[in-house]
Amino acid sequence: MARIDRIAEPWGTRTPYGPGEDWPVRVDTFLEEGITPRDVDRWVPTASILHSNGDGMDIAVKDGRMVGVRGAAGDRINRGRLDPKDLYAWQAGASPDRLTRPLVRRNGTLVETDWDTAMDAVVRRSRELLDEQGSGAFGFYTSGQLFLEEYYTLTTIARAGIGTSHLDGNTRLCTATAAAALKESFGCDGQPGTYADIDHADVIALFGHNVAATQTVLWMRMLDRLASPDPPRVICVDPRSTPVARMAAVHLAPRPGTNVALMNGLLHEIISAGRIDRDYVDAHAVGYEELERRVREYPPGRVAEICDVPEELIRRAAGLLGGAERLVSTVLQGFYQSHQATAAAVQVNNLHLIRGCSAAPAAGCCR
Repeated sequence: MARIDRIAEPWGTRTPYGPGEDWPVRVDTFLEEGITPRDVDRWVPTASILHSNGDGMDIAVKDGRMVGVRGAAGDRINRGRLDPKDLYAWQAGASPDRLTRPLVRRNGTLVETDWDTAMDAVVRRSRELLDEQGSGAFGFYTSGQLFLEEYYTLTTIARAGIGTSHLDGNTRLCTATAAAALKESFGCDGQPGTYADIDHADVIALFGHNVAATQTVLWMRMLDRLASPDPPRVICVDPRSTPVARMAAVHLAPRPGTNVALMNGLLHEIISAGRIDRDYVDAHAVGYEELERRVREYPPGRVAEICDVPEELIRRAAGLLGGAERLVSTVLQGFYQSHQATAAAVQVNNLHLIRGCSAAPAAGCCR
């Protein structure tokens, strides 16, 4: 495999594959300068926690020290591929300026100290704030990368220990929206789709999901499908011109805050064209008549004015969505962290429901 600059070209080389075929293995490796695979004493299996894909990987160890990484060829998520964070971020662990001891500020300067002294300073100042201002003086904002046990411990400290009401996290801006929309549509927050659906899809719709930047390895999988002789069609909904938008058959760039109107317009066109699975809807869904009445108010002309999207592009996207045999949709921050987030995500679910896609093999709605 040709060596390429993974910073300039983060998705690596292509391994094309067609619909229904297995995604080929491509093992990405990066070792410390001067180290070859034969020099490695052992490979330790692990998983990346630097991003949401959770790619399987192996750590190269020599003389008790980490000297590199490689993708896990047998992992079902990444099939050996690694994104730039996985490939290079491990080097920070041996950086000479990496903090290894706590710092406290004395006379305006940060100086090293021991852990007991640092923790005593935190406890003392916290006690002073509690006595002077009460629990409202404390606020917690958490990452989206913690494990359940860590979230539980942090919440216990904030709510039961300190008693603050100022507790928020990244998860409320995305995961909570996804869970609320899935529960509203399907009665539970488990998504009906899987990454493996990409291997079969003839249409991939990305709603507010710049997958090329946010889930680099997943975009590799899509790029490999797009490089095949029988590629899927991509629909990109994003106000910006992203790498995804440049690869899309249709790029819809709605005015921020108009996602619901855009979805209503797409549903209007699909329903008007009779591209619905009425037997599936009658057997498994409720509220279809209300949905039909509501989206009737959003013909493409009106939606074009609201969203500042050409009417022809709305019709073209609806034609691809309505004609897809195996549709895969993904939804991310462009919908989840925007106006009427849950409502917009629910309309994506409704798109799959009226087409019967949620029940079809290899056609799901991924989060």
